[in-house]
Amino acid sequence: MAMTIKEKTELTKLIIEFALLKYPNIFATCSFGKDSRVLVDLVMQVNPEVSFYGIDTTYEFSETLKFSEGLLVETGMNFSWLRPTEVDIEKVNTVFGSEFIKNGQYKCCAMKKPAITPVINKHDAWITGLRRDESETRKDIPVIEKSESIVKIHPLAFWTVDDIWEYINTNNLSYHPLYKEGYPSLGCEPCTKKGVDGTLGERSGRFSDSNSQRKECGLHFS
Repeated sequence: MAMTIKEKTELTKLIIEFALLKYPNIFATCSFGKDSRVLVDLVMQVNPEVSFYGIDTTYEFSETLKFSEGLLVETGMNFSWLRPTEVDIEKVNTVFGSEFIKNGQYKCCAMKKPAITPVINKHDAWITGLRRDESETRKDIPVIEKSESIVKIHPLAFWTVDDIWEYINTNNLSYHPLYKEGYPSLGCEPCTKKGVDGTLGERSGRFSDSNSQRKECGLHFS
């Protein structure tokens, strides 16, 4: 028998509570997309002091930046933007040259790891908003994922996209305005389009101009 959204909510909060106890030196990320909106709400119910970080690749939608400003005021979340240094930007620009897409990766995506690496190096664990039903790449993600550099906690791993929207609507949460314009998944502006192929699922509008079939920016998957 499938869990109700109330049961999933309570289980997710227990996972977050466990993560905060097990890994006091922990942070969470927020992209200001729908999954992050739910994650912020649930994490802050457990501990409103948790540090959230967002990655500004310098290619964000203006709507994302505007929505972020409002959400920070609305929630009072402990949030900071992460940006690549001038040195990092120069290195990426050197690799990409005059191209914006190279080897299946967008330049904006290449800005993410340099921006977040200093934060990863200072923490033991990272809370994300990844879900298994987003794409084939993510279908097997565990709730707790251990790597050489950091432990990742995916408390929404077992949620579906319908669960996410049910939670948002039931709790009257504000959410990114571009969803109303037909974007099923949001990232940086250059690598995000409105859903172009329903058979490819929720992330069909991501990275559609490259030859990458992974539908990933490389932040979580190499």
